[in-house]
Amino acid sequence: MKSLSYTILTLMLIIGSHLPSLGQRKFSLSVSVAPTYSHSDAKLVVPIADPATQLPSTEVVTKAHSVGYSFGVMGRYDFSAKWSVSTGLWVTHSLSSSIDVNENGSSFTLTYPYSHPFTFAYKIPLLINYRPLTTRLSPYLSAGATGDIRSKTYAILGDGQEIPVSFGKAMVVTPLLGLGGSYRFNDRISLIVQPTIQYDVQSRPSYEYSHTYQLSLQTQLMYHF
Repeated sequence: MKSLSYTILTLMLIIGSHLPSLGQRKFSLSVSVAPTYSHSDAKLVVPIADPATQLPSTEVVTKAHSVGYSFGVMGRYDFSAKWSVSTGLWVTHSLSSSIDVNENGSSFTLTYPYSHPFTFAYKIPLLINYRPLTTRLSPYLSAGATGDIRSKTYAILGDGQEIPVSFGKAMVVTPLLGLGGSYRFNDRISLIVQPTIQYDVQSRPSYEYSHTYQLSLQTQLMYHF
């Protein structure tokens, strides 16, 4: 009996030593949601005469604001208790936008909703994550970039017909930086809340200046395998 008990205890210790403990699980899967805010401002001088002002060129200055949301799934691999890499797919959608336009001193504002059901855009994130503490609650830092897949815009013709059009490159890489917090409820479930910022680094030589950024509050519910 003692021999059997000793054998069972030995087997339990061996199996237990190979089971991942809190912070040692390598793979995780998460679902994420985030409100988003986007801003851009640009100045463009077009060498076309403006008949209203008799100027030899047309100067256009724009400022745009947009609010929306994103949702998606992420997979993460932990190199250690502190370092990890993650990737996945985010689907983004704008709810409304406003654009302030100044054309050679004449200003006007355009405000419009995104009501079309297919105005989604897609991002493929690739992030390096750092969790400095191995306690349940820890700061959570992410740095990397997203591959932003070109989305369609629907132009409405005079007869009401919608024509899908696309502008720019098929995919644009945009840097991302996030700093927030991570909380582990147990060895299976975690919650990550992380404000992020993205800044568009595309070159636009035809513009005198162009600045575009997006802010979001990424909230991830994560399951550790």
